[in-house]
Amino acid sequence: MLNIVLFGPPGAGKGTQSAKLIKKYGLVHLSTGDIFRANRKGGTPLGNLAKSYIDKGQLVPDEVTIKMLEAECVRNPKAKGFIFDGFPRTRAQAKALDQFLKTRATAITVMLALEVAEGELRKRLMLRGKESGRVDDQDPKVIQKRIDVYNAETMPVKDYYSAQGKYKGVKGIGTIEAIFNALCKIIDNGRTTKTVKKAASKKVVSVAKKKKTTAPKSGAAKKTKKVPAKRTSNKTAAAKKSKTVKKVSAKPVAKNKIAVKTAKPKTSAKKTAAKKIKPAGRKGR
Repeated sequence: MLNIVLFGPPGAGKGTQSAKLIKKYGLVHLSTGDIFRANRKGGTPLGNLAKSYIDKGQLVPDEVTIKMLEAECVRNPKAKGFIFDGFPRTRAQAKALDQFLKTRATAITVMLALEVAEGELRKRLMLRGKESGRVDDQDPKVIQKRIDVYNAETMPVKDYYSAQGKYKGVKGIGTIEAIFNALCKIIDNGRTTKTVKKAASKKVVSVAKKKKTTAPKSGAAKKTKKVPAKRTSNKTAAAKKSKTVKKVSAKPVAKNKIAVKTAKPKTSAKKTAAKKIKPAGRKGR
């Protein structure tokens, strides 16, 4: 699933490029401005809630905005992906968007940022105001205020996605086609890298499976090796028996030795008897 955050200051050309990206990649366009207007026009509970904040000159809370986006995502279950235009505007919104996408087993693929210098932005907005009749784009003070708010509140979102390795900046100055081709190149390279990683992970899994299947064969080989080991153990058992037989047969010899030792005292008894006889001969003399 291809989910793109189209990022950039007012007048960077997000509307023009998002229309071209939607057409090429078959994405669903989610613009917070369009969603707000549709909900307010339709009189939905979320639209009425958002209107109550807008009428008071207050910002619509992140919780309300996220619920509107969630409702739009649910309405498009077969979408190939989404392109988020004008959202997220803060780090809190970016975190909330990540959490919501996680529940749908997907995530932001890339943040495409159109980078344009402030001087060029002011010129574009003034020209757009004259062509479209938008009053807010014809007042230099209002234009500068919008740029300042973007730098203070929205720019930190760049750091959020940079930390995830998803931020990709493109120079927003040049022809529409040149900028569009640069955006497409980033998307296509990212998708190619992703498919290569998937293929590599599949190879690792297949190798692991092969190792598991070959494991029983080695076990069988070990079992066959145990058979001759039993025969050798029988031989050693026979050798042990023969040794014990020899030991048993050697025991009578040991008894004879004892008999000889006991026979020695008999000879000593004769000698003592002879010694007793000699004194008797002396008395006869």
